[in-house]
Amino acid sequence: MSKWTANEIVSDVERRVASGNLKPGAKLAAVRALAAELGVAPNTVAAAYRRLRERGVVVGRGRQGTIVAARTTVLASPYFPMPDDLIDAASGNPDDSLLPPVSTKMLAAAAKLGGRYGNAMVVDELIEAGSRWLSKDGLKVKRLTVASGAMDAIERILGAHCSVGDRIGVEDPGHAPVHQIVAALGLVAVPMQLDERGVTPAALCGALELGVSVVVLTPRAQNPTGAAFDADRAEELRTVLAAHPSVLVVEDDHAGPVAGVPVHYMNHDRPRWVVVRSVAKSLGPDYRLALVVGDEQTLDRIEGRMQMGCGWVSHFLQRIVASLLSDPVAQKKMEAAAATYTSRRNRLVDGLAKEGIASRATSGFQVWIAVAEEEPAIVALRDRGYAIRGASGYRIASAPAVRVTISALSNNQIDEVVDLLADVLVHSTRGGISHSRTI
Repeated sequence: MSKWTANEIVSDVERRVASGNLKPGAKLAAVRALAAELGVAPNTVAAAYRRLRERGVVVGRGRQGTIVAARTTVLASPYFPMPDDLIDAASGNPDDSLLPPVSTKMLAAAAKLGGRYGNAMVVDELIEAGSRWLSKDGLKVKRLTVASGAMDAIERILGAHCSVGDRIGVEDPGHAPVHQIVAALGLVAVPMQLDERGVTPAALCGALELGVSVVVLTPRAQNPTGAAFDADRAEELRTVLAAHPSVLVVEDDHAGPVAGVPVHYMNHDRPRWVVVRSVAKSLGPDYRLALVVGDEQTLDRIEGRMQMGCGWVSHFLQRIVASLLSDPVAQKKMEAAAATYTSRRNRLVDGLAKEGIASRATSGFQVWIAVAEEEPAIVALRDRGYAIRGASGYRIASAPAVRVTISALSNNQIDEVVDLLADVLVHSTRGGISHSRTI
């Protein structure tokens, strides 16, 4: 056989990872050792390993060498179509009936003018309405831009600020798309543990000691645990971060006002910071729009990357969102939605507590339940018509759990979910059978 090329080495490693012959955490041969084995120059192997890191297949661990990444399907969608025969307690979508309606007047006004090449990226109406909306929560908005959703903003931020191999602090368990973006960009995820009040100061300190250049945090409605910063936790984290002014702090406030708790931002006085607020949960996912505020350099980079790609977020959608953010009826609808989601979330948490099942859910749409094994609970609920999520897609080093999304569940459905989870997690143990058994 002729000498191996870098592309052939990449393809061989990817095939072995896909087949399961190389499992997450497996260590690849050292560059010089593999070069000698294949009869190629070390630079060829080094180039192949670099491409594998850029694709998120492997990660560099310094003296520990190159290992297979914990998540190798970085290009796979974290979402899946909801089967028609299952009740959705998994997708994380908002309740359609709780979203503010768009009037024909709003549509007509938005349709009068469309975006053109060379126009400003953000329409004046959205700058005004969005700045006012964010300022209500204490943000000092000097400049505002937009992205096509929170994950689009985070991908652009990390892509503009980071180089392959940089370490990024991420929540564990955390939002699966954030983990996947980090891996897809060839970055190294440094997991930060959290409790019901979000990332702990100790976990943040640990990540900073490992030299992270960016930390991505969720101030409320943390996905998947529902954690939220309170004033004390936010101040503790600010104190930790104050000693690291060069670290970029990204806050993903994806749920905004429907999270059900006040927001405590921590980074708007930092040299490098950005807050992203999506309208997906409060106004609707299909608007594909997130407001972004931050330091000048970060916003310049976001807009620069957008101009090289899609150019801008639809001005038609921007004007509709601006109208909704300025509409008293829409504001009342969002307030009612927040109250409804809080009631549903508390109903599930309280019901589980009565059965002796501990759960975490301070805010947002999700309730996080620790389990010995995930599959029994998932299968038991699926057999009774409910789709829920396991923790495997959200965790790096944290313990097994299941996530129940309450946003679209009725009270009766929530009560049924409680009974089903109690059957598999509690009642089955009373007869001497472990709740972690395979069903």
